[in-house]
Amino acid sequence: MKKLPIITLFIILSSMSAYGGVNEFDSCRCGNAIATKGDSKQEVLQKCGQPAKVSYQGTSCYQMWLYNFGPNEFMQGICFDSGDKVKKVLSLNHGY
Repeated sequence: MKKLPIITLFIILSSMSAYGGVNEFDSCRCGNAIATKGDSKQEVLQKCGQPAKVSYQGTSCYQMWLYNFGPNEFMQGICFDSGDKVKKVLSLNHGY
């Protein structure tokens, strides 16, 4: 099976969250830190570092940051609202 480009996969998985295909949380563990709902982009950068990918989603998620923690961990999508605050965290497929 061909691998989908990561951004295509990310958009598909993000859209699945509304249908229960992706788990939604209020926080994301980044090493020893935890990014939580309501954190600013700057706080997430300090806690988690630079995301692997950034995409603009639209109304439910103004901007989505994808973190890939490797093949033994689930990728995390951090959804920001239009005020640049964490709205939700999506747990996606295993990383690579």
